Amino acid sequence: MELLQLRYFCEIARQENISKAGEVLHVSQPSLSRTLSTLEAELGTRLFDREGRNIRLNHNGEIYYRNISKALNMIDNAKNELLDFGSNPFGHLTLIILAGSNIAPDMLINFHKLYPNISLNLKQQATHNLQQAGDFDFVISATPGNYRGLVNIKLLEEDIVIAAHKDHPLAQKSSINLAEAAPYQFVTYSIGPSIRQLTDQLCLQAGFAPNIILESDSPGTFKSFVQSQMGIALLPYQTQKSFFNSLITPVRITSPECKRTIFLSYQEGHYLGDAARIFMDFCTDFFSKIG
Repeated sequence: MELLQLRYFCEIARQENISKAGEVLHVSQPSLSRTLSTLEAELGTRLFDREGRNIRLNHNGEIYYRNISKALNMIDNAKNELLDFGSNPFGHLTLIILAGSNIAPDMLINFHKLYPNISLNLKQQATHNLQQAGDFDFVISATPGNYRGLVNIKLLEEDIVIAAHKDHPLAQKSSINLAEAAPYQFVTYSIGPSIRQLTDQLCLQAGFAPNIILESDSPGTFKSFVQSQMGIALLPYQTQKSFFNSLITPVRITSPECKRTIFLSYQEGHYLGDAARIFMDFCTDFFSKIG
């Protein structure tokens, strides 16, 4: 069996779907299916149970994945450690940014100015499921989330506030109980991102389901609706300060506690080379200055 064959197997195991694994690997589905069949034939056992169009690791597959993923991680760590030995800061990092995306450009620009020999690959992640994210060096994400198998460094704890037009009744108050927002129309993020999960949970804690008139991930559309007095929104304040202006006011929430935590995470057992450690320190320092 070949190293590439084992890497393909691990991605199929993470996704439990050959089509999705093919999208991550940029390999055709028939090619991955053949690779998996060849591997199972060499091992003399099935690694997956077929469930319609989906596949799921069986007991043999779980044992094999647990050991092979560790072995591949050791191989990658050995390579990266050799590359770092005696070198100046240079390298390549793959990042997934699921929180604070509006401040990410400034952070990455400042990092590149300081470390021009460290290249960055900003990987798009549609599912917001870190367990299906494939290979990455770091992910910036926010609670709630699934952080199993990750080392998590707290970057920031920020307030969730009501964003309302300056003439909105809620904007006339310095702070509110979230239940006071129940009668009003909301604009929200689309289902999927952690901020949407969090704001839904907060409304539920306050005893109501929000009357949602718009779901969008477009910051411009979101802002236009609030600015045009079409609705209010629940937003993280510190990383979304650019959202607020002379027309849009942040309203503090006293109950329930409305906060989220932003983490910088990397996979357990993943070797952190010079470039990774430099980015980790830079990122921690950058977020420490957000007030």
